[in-house]
Amino acid sequence: MKNILIALVLLLLTNNGFSQKTALNFDGVDDYILIPGTTKLNGPTKISLETWVWTDYSSSPCADCAPIIWNQNTNSAYKLGTGNTQYFYVSLYNGAASVTLTTATAVSAKKWHHVAATFDGKKLKIYIDGAATDSATYSTFSISYGSTSSDIWIADPNTGFGGTLEETRIWDYARSQSQIKEGMARRYPSNQTGLLLNYGYEDGIAYANNTSISSIADKTNNANNGTAYKFAMQDSISNFVVGQSYCDTIAYSKFAITRCTKYLLPSKKKSVTVSGKYQDTIISFRGCDSVMTISVTILKATSSSFSLQGCDSVQNPTSKSYYKISGKYSITIPNAVGCDSVITHNVTIYKKDTTNFGYSGCNSVKLKNGNTVTVSGIYKYLFKSTKGCDSVVIHNVDIKKSSTAKVTLRMCRFIVCPTDKDVTYTKFGVYYDTIPNYANCDSIIEYTVISGATSAILSASSCNSYLSPTKKKTWTTSGTYYDTLFSSNYYGCDSTIKVNLIINSPSKQNLNITKCRMYTVPSGAKTVSTSGIITDVILSKKGCDSIQYTLNVTINNANVNISRTWNTLSAATTVNTATFQWLDCNNNYSAISGETGKSYTPLKDGLYALSVAENSCTDTSTCIFYVTSSVVELNNNSILISPNPTQGNFNISSSLLLHNVKITITNPLGAKLQEWNLSELKNNNFHAIVPSGLNFIKIESQEGFIIKYLVNE
Repeated sequence: MKNILIALVLLLLTNNGFSQKTALNFDGVDDYILIPGTTKLNGPTKISLETWVWTDYSSSPCADCAPIIWNQNTNSAYKLGTGNTQYFYVSLYNGAASVTLTTATAVSAKKWHHVAATFDGKKLKIYIDGAATDSATYSTFSISYGSTSSDIWIADPNTGFGGTLEETRIWDYARSQSQIKEGMARRYPSNQTGLLLNYGYEDGIAYANNTSISSIADKTNNANNGTAYKFAMQDSISNFVVGQSYCDTIAYSKFAITRCTKYLLPSKKKSVTVSGKYQDTIISFRGCDSVMTISVTILKATSSSFSLQGCDSVQNPTSKSYYKISGKYSITIPNAVGCDSVITHNVTIYKKDTTNFGYSGCNSVKLKNGNTVTVSGIYKYLFKSTKGCDSVVIHNVDIKKSSTAKVTLRMCRFIVCPTDKDVTYTKFGVYYDTIPNYANCDSIIEYTVISGATSAILSASSCNSYLSPTKKKTWTTSGTYYDTLFSSNYYGCDSTIKVNLIINSPSKQNLNITKCRMYTVPSGAKTVSTSGIITDVILSKKGCDSIQYTLNVTINNANVNISRTWNTLSAATTVNTATFQWLDCNNNYSAISGETGKSYTPLKDGLYALSVAENSCTDTSTCIFYVTSSVVELNNNSILISPNPTQGNFNISSSLLLHNVKITITNPLGAKLQEWNLSELKNNNFHAIVPSGLNFIKIESQEGFIIKYLVNE
């Protein structure tokens, strides 16, 4: 437990100028400052980077692994840093490639140095302690930023920077050598032109407990404040320390500090173990002395020793942990003044005295203490030893049991005992044999000998005949039969089968059938549309003929043909008893009121059909297209259209030479689709461009007219 009490009184005696109160020390492991990115910090095409730095270079793992000012854009727009070879470098990125300038000469360790780098758009320079040491010129190079919000890091938490920094600055232009020298010994106001970031690291008290501080203030009006990560913020490493001065200055300070056992003075040259006042001197910037008077209070650690004894284990009264092995064990806890208190326990562990006996037997065993047990298990008996620990006698008992079994043997004429080949059973009954079981105890087997012959009842049916199970007999009539399978059952004995047999014979039927238009036979195997005598067979589920039919079929039809004479439609049937009903196809085949005669003269153009009932059948004709005409209707057979159906090309031939011909194609609703006008028609070819389906073609001439179907595919 460490308690730090610091009272710092800084007394400065100066000849001129001013002194830097504090600087910030980085531990070289993972200390770093994160500055949130802004457009100003991610925008300069001309730039100056500078800082005061004190380092021994030892913490860096490589030549360029200790960045000091590092822009976090992709490939880093700008970076100033050092490494373990004592050189400083600056690198810039133009969006495609990086350029790096490194000092040609190593920079001495363990001294304060001012390091600056500038770029004016063409020339890149490095200044060490105000002197221009290195430069490079690039004819075409412009700093590129992939993002205007990338963060800036002071140091690298991964590779580390070990040393102390002061007055870290970023400018948005390339400063001249005289300006750099001026800035080495001068502070600037918060509104200084071109100054983007200025860290003076005066946020804490040198060597004090600064653990409450995590923000590093930017001394410009840009408010680019950073957050300090991983800093211990105590003592002289990873904390605020006494800074350098810009002139010949000696800084005096006084503070008090309390430590346990010992304290390492800030100069790292001496450790003190006794309370008192000590004076120590450290070197600040340019070798100036910083003299400190430190009131040191050393608190003492304490120690004590105790003995612990127990059986198998014993508990530590302080930590509550258990010890299972004898020995010395120490724990450290805070004492009354907060320093280490070492408590040593001398532990002695006494072990239990354990004796084991093993037993094995059939059904029961007798233990060494005289007890008899009949069940396998572990039997424990406890006694107290001279140390007060338990003494245990353990009896491990394995009881093996005798066994019994019952076996049924099936005998044909005789059977050999399975466990004694010298014994043969020839009669049915119960027999016994004794053999050792798997545990080497008696196993008594009871054999029950019964007959191995078997019998079965089989119900069977067949169409005409049936073959017996032995394949030696054929039965052709229904009845009960017996068949014997010799030495063929599971036990090798005879098996007698009783067969209840049914022989199925088909029945025959003669039927007279009268149907309208068509008839389907009872088996569904075929449908006929003409009268005649036919036969049919219905099979049973077993595939036998169940019924044989002889069918005298009479097929009646209704004649639904229609003829047209001028403007009158007439039924073609000659049956006197036929009845009629004319239908309007355009009105969902509705019956036309009062039109039940054989002939019908429509009152308007349209589609019409005829329902005819005759010969015990009722049928309906197809719809015909009717157009009222004052011209004589041509004979239907005198005009031939082919092919019909057609795919667009067709021929019209007439038995008469027609004159002044008009040909019109309409759809079923009467809409005109295509039209031709000819002076004559005898045998002519046509090409129709009409929708697929049923259409009507009307041929009109001075000799007469006709309407026919035209089906377009």
